[in-house]
Amino acid sequence: AEEKIAAIRHWQVADVYDGKERAVLAWTDALVLQDGRASDELFDALHQHLSDEDILELTYHVLCYNLHAVSCRALRLEYDDVPDRIQEVPVPEGGEVADWAGNAWQK
Repeated sequence: AEEKIAAIRHWQVADVYDGKERAVLAWTDALVLQDGRASDELFDALHQHLSDEDILELTYHVLCYNLHAVSCRALRLEYDDVPDRIQEVPVPEGGEVADWAGNAWQK
């Protein structure tokens, strides 16, 4: 268990996770980091290991935890006692907004 905790930041390439665990972690990343934009392929991979009811329950718990995390961050109620690591900086003169995602969400 300790090795899985230590490898969580690199779950995509760590050899300590099985297929089910990778599918759950990928689903979690899609929910939290991609605002729920999970591909059909990802859902199908998850569905190989979990029932519809299990996926609903997993989704609910992940999003409840995410709600708690975002609320605590916004209200400065974090327990790690570390100043906010993200600092806003002004856009440089002549700077333009880049569309990094491009058409990644379109099929």
